[in-house]
Amino acid sequence: MICLRMENIRTAITEMSGATPESTDEILAHLRPIHLEKGDFLLQAGQICRRYFFIETGAVRLYYYREAQDFTVWIGTPGQIFTDLESYLDGVPSRIWIEAIEPSVVFTIDRTASDALAAQSNAYNTTLRRTVEIAFVSLSRNVMSFQSESATDRYQRLAQEKDWLRQYPLRYISSFIGITQSTLSRIRARRR
Repeated sequence: MICLRMENIRTAITEMSGATPESTDEILAHLRPIHLEKGDFLLQAGQICRRYFFIETGAVRLYYYREAQDFTVWIGTPGQIFTDLESYLDGVPSRIWIEAIEPSVVFTIDRTASDALAAQSNAYNTTLRRTVEIAFVSLSRNVMSFQSESATDRYQRLAQEKDWLRQYPLRYISSFIGITQSTLSRIRARRR
């Protein structure tokens, strides 16, 4: 049975915005659930992203293709809020795919409703601002990591910051940190 109480999303909104329970309830009332099976897509490359996504349960992977190979950009887990910001803001076709990598419940809000809610709810506006800030910090950290850290250092940072290593296929992890699966296997063997 899938839980629709929205506890993970409620916690994320409250932590990001300091919202009162009433303000949080107002935000939650605007969200609509999508039930995903493993392999279902929230977004496919070429589509225009017109929604924000709020993960309640499960996990999704954001990735893109280059030369017939897929590259993991990010894995979204419960309590995380995101969108394809480039497509969402600029109205351009997305370059990424967003796929459920396990059964998931994701709540959404379309851009029109999101803009209206942001205009009337300080808590929602703060939640969106913090979501973008968190994404920017993560992106900056990843860029600096790729420019200055070894593959082993990137792996160790991922192991410290995320709980992905035990949960998701190694091919997702290796592409996220920019190494081959065989290099990842050697790094993991040295750490044992």
